Amino acid sequence: MVQDIEALQVKLNATKDRDELRALEEDMAGKILWLFWCGICAEVDELLPTVVDFIRREANMKGLQEICWVYHLPDPGDQAHLQRVMYDAGAKTSKHLLWLAARAAEQAKWSGTTRSTPVIDNRGTSPSTSRQHPQNC
Repeated sequence: MVQDIEALQVKLNATKDRDELRALEEDMAGKILWLFWCGICAEVDELLPTVVDFIRREANMKGLQEICWVYHLPDPGDQAHLQRVMYDAGAKTSKHLLWLAARAAEQAKWSGTTRSTPVIDNRGTSPSTSRQHPQNC
């Protein structure tokens, strides 16, 4: 995972296009967030039984209430976007690869639309993107 983030950083440093930069930044942020999330989940999975056992032994219901209170804190609005970025990284969905595919599709769409049409003053032909067929003069 760290090598993936380093590779994205190299691409980011070499990129000039703003939209491509944004896609790479989102991929990097998502991978970093996903890495942290996996680490946090591993820690919680390991420590939760110890915490629950402590609460039971000490009959410390206040500790259990605090855990519930933290769990039910309202989500800030910005968190939804970061969660989507993180879950995309977890699903191995690259915003940068999607952006490259969209750019290639857009270029392919426009590359096949040129055709020759007559030029009025010299009866030659020139490229055109018009959808109307040229009239024979």
